Amino acid sequence: MEASAREGLLVDGAGAPLAEEDSGSVELLDGTRISYRAIVPDNAAALQRFHHRLSERSIYLRFFVGKPHLSDRKAGYFTNVDGVNRLALVALDPDRPQEIIAVVSFDREGNTDRAEYAAAVEDRWQGRGLGLALTRCLIEAALKRGVRVFTGIVLPENARMLNLLRDLELPERLRLESGVEYVEIDLSPREEPSGP
Repeated sequence: MEASAREGLLVDGAGAPLAEEDSGSVELLDGTRISYRAIVPDNAAALQRFHHRLSERSIYLRFFVGKPHLSDRKAGYFTNVDGVNRLALVALDPDRPQEIIAVVSFDREGNTDRAEYAAAVEDRWQGRGLGLALTRCLIEAALKRGVRVFTGIVLPENARMLNLLRDLELPERLRLESGVEYVEIDLSPREEPSGP
């Protein structure tokens, strides 16, 4: 193991990020512990099953269109990430650990410190704090990779996502344009200088 130049990120000998650093567990509002880890290419079928279990409304709020089926090509795209510029964390069902119940991801915008953020939580797990807890883990991983701002596009009727972003208690900017909310979240707010 060695530290990369990018903020002490642990990498293997080939320079790839170590997945162990992007795994752990989170505690939900009811005390349930949920394991999470970085997505890997072998998760393509599990991601398709996860997508199939989402309600039409959840799919619409995430993709802005009805997508009843996640194609093999799209599943491959979402699961083949480099772990530096594109990263996704998946939460695993405590009763069926081979099944994904939530996904949060970022996709860096070019060579900047900004990345597009996305999240989806299986309907039966919504409202329990999983999206918020998993997003906090993603923010920690993003900061280690030099990402300082998450951007996103959210439909105004997606109250759960807008509330999640507010619950992060990080500086945010919202702009309503063409019927969607453009959101920017500052992941590393500058601390106010302390007085003399």
